[in-house]
Amino acid sequence: MTGNPLLIHEKATDIGNVLPSVAELVQDREETLQAYRNLDGEIQQFDYRQVAAQDTYAMPMPVDREGYGTVASTPNFWATGHCDWMNVNEAIGRYLKVSKASRPLRLLDFGCASCRFLRHVAVFGGENFDPWGCDFAVENVNWNKRHLPPSIKTFLNNANPHLPFPDGYFDVITAFSVFTHIDHFEDAWLLELRRITRPGGLLYLTVQNDSMWANSSSDEGYINHLSRANKIEGNPIHVTPEIFDAPMPQDRLVFRMSKSSVYNCNVWHQDEYLQNNWGRYFKIHAIANQGHNNRQSPVMMSPR
Repeated sequence: MTGNPLLIHEKATDIGNVLPSVAELVQDREETLQAYRNLDGEIQQFDYRQVAAQDTYAMPMPVDREGYGTVASTPNFWATGHCDWMNVNEAIGRYLKVSKASRPLRLLDFGCASCRFLRHVAVFGGENFDPWGCDFAVENVNWNKRHLPPSIKTFLNNANPHLPFPDGYFDVITAFSVFTHIDHFEDAWLLELRRITRPGGLLYLTVQNDSMWANSSSDEGYINHLSRANKIEGNPIHVTPEIFDAPMPQDRLVFRMSKSSVYNCNVWHQDEYLQNNWGRYFKIHAIANQGHNNRQSPVMMSPR
């Protein structure tokens, strides 16, 4: 997010045209196994047919889920959200300090898009959670309000690092593939998320770190995606498959991907940078290498 700090994201949408619930979509599928990496780095599998029946809400078309997947792969897209739900729920059990307040856990998904993750909090967390989400694409917020249960409260934010909550309001804050796109305002957003997280609360933010860098040399599709940066002036290095055979060349690496005012960068963080810089504001409990869709790595931490 660069340029005018009041920018919001306008994107193409098909908000009125939705897909059936995943419960309906899996009925005729022969294969419903999904692999994921847990917080301990172990590859696990689960049969999402067994849990999909509980989610009866419509699914977004690919254009309303940031272009991820296809119509045919929608059940797998849904299953990635459930994998994140299982890992976040495990992290809550490990790292969240119990609150004396007798109320549901307040959880904010920062950059929630069309609630790929939050729908699982609402459906499977039930009355134990009070789910909130924010996004800087108004179309995403409108989609959520139109098609998902009212227990999920979503609102529009912008690129300015401020959210409309009192200090220490949330027990848990998640952000999936958000800090992989924030450049200049990284510290300001980290401090704002710290402000609205209660003492002993948990932040679960995914990054592209050393582990993903080392594993990208064999990912031809992602290298081709990153090579778009070669067309933009000012990038620190030229993207080739060979750069991933050596360690990340900077502790924080930003590829300019377009001349757009939003979604214009791809950000990488060395583990040492996270410890030295994010660690100024947070106690970092653990970094679960590639624990988000077997690619990005969740950083689990609490406010200092």
